[in-house]
Formats: sequence, C-alpha cells, structure tokens
Amino acid sequence: MAEAGNYPIGSEYPAASRADVQPAPASYGALVPNPPLPPQPGWAGAPARPPIGAAAPVPQKQGAWGLWWLCALTFSIYYLVWYDRINGELAAVLGEPRRANSRWWNQLIPFWALVGLGATAKRLNAAHAVVGSPTRVGVFTAWFWAPAWFGSQVRYLQRRVNILHDVLTSRATRPGY
Repeated sequence: MAEAGNYPIGSEYPAASRADVQPAPASYGALVPNPPLPPQPGWAGAPARPPIGAAAPVPQKQGAWGLWWLCALTFSIYYLVWYDRINGELAAVLGEPRRANSRWWNQLIPFWALVGLGATAKRLNAAHAVVGSPTRVGVFTAWFWAPAWFGSQVRYLQRRVNILHDVLTSRATRPGY
C-alpha cells in the first residue's frame, strides 16, 4: 500500500495496451452534437398550442361560490386540484409550457404560494388580452386581499376564468347558429 503523498506522476503511469482500445465504426463519421429531437406531446418543452385548424382550448366554467364551499369542505384539497387545472387551461390558451409556479405543489410552500397566485393572475390577464377581452385581474388583489378575506382567491379568479370561458365560447360559435 502506498503511503500518503506517494502517488505516481507523469511517466510513472503504466502505458495502456492498444489491444484493449477498439476503433469506432466507420458509419459513425465525425463527432457532431446530437440534433435536437422534435417535441413530443406531454414533454415539458412541447408547445401547448393546438394543431392548426383545431378548436382553441376553452377553460372549464364553474360556479365561484360552489367552488369556494367545495374547497372549504375538502379542507383545501380541491383547491390544489382547481389551482393545477386552471393553470393548465391558461397555459393551453396562451400556448405556453407550464412553469413550476403553475403546479399544485406550488401552493404547499408558504410564501411561494402567494407568488404563484400573483403569477396565475398575470397569466389570466395575458389570456384575457390574447382573446381581446377588456377584463383584467388585479394581481395585488389575487395574492394579498383575496386570500386574506376568507380564502376568496378561488372566487375572485374563478369569476375571471368564467368570463374567459364565455369570451372563447362566444367566438367559437358560428354566426347563424
């Protein structure tokens, strides 16, 4: 066993046998970086836009007070489901991939949950702007006033999601029907 500090240096290493090294096949060619793979459905980096000619995604409409009571009766378990659902729907409307602050587990982290609510309000504002709706969501109200007033962020945001639903469905119908 070698003593501490007595390690081989430079030319003291034994030479490797060339019989152990195999040449690369000729079909490999020059070393080039791998070409980027096309995005696949379900990948985090895949675009969320619908295919050309497909109907635009429409957020689910839900009663704001019923949602609030459902969240209260399930001890906020349904709140996590709702938060994840509306952020997924907003990502689909905006055609953007989902971010970490749009996932349900974001609401489990105490102060980061308020940042996530603010980001959700911004996404909802962007979705309303994309469809040309004049409705806007107060970011400060969404993350500060509404949660402080008996957990009213679900009612506040769901009402704006319902308006987005109405705008998108009114544009999806054809005139004369």
